[in-house]
Amino acid sequence: QGSKQLLNNYPVYITSKQWDEAVNSSKKDGRRLLRYLIRFVFTTDELKYSCGLGKRKRSVQSGETGPERRPLDPVKVTCLREFIRMHCTSNPDWWMPSEEQINKVFSDAVGHARQGRAVGTFLHNGNSYYEGADHPGSQDEVFNRGMQDGSGD
Repeated sequence: QGSKQLLNNYPVYITSKQWDEAVNSSKKDGRRLLRYLIRFVFTTDELKYSCGLGKRKRSVQSGETGPERRPLDPVKVTCLREFIRMHCTSNPDWWMPSEEQINKVFSDAVGHARQGRAVGTFLHNGNSYYEGADHPGSQDEVFNRGMQDGSGD
């Protein structure tokens, strides 16, 4: 369906539509572009149940039970790293992130997936306040709180 292969020697694809969205929304910032590409290339579960790039040493005594987290697919990770570098090199007006910044984008993506937020939602000026406003009772709470606090806006 109009798939774009990011780099010739990697089996990593996104759709042309995803690519357009990523480029148009990234404002020539390699980190933003990477953030979008991570979201398109990895599923939320892949991110959530991974240990990111596997760089941080797990503390053994934390006694976390549950599935062992595996690092993100190194093929996809390497592909995205190389791709961002290549893209920013061939488009000098793009901002090239450093190694640390690239790593941080990956670990942020994992963190956000674990918190149950899509990787990109925090870009939208934090309007996530409205999520779940349809819980029964939440309207009255908001209403009552407004009455008591006397601000009466």
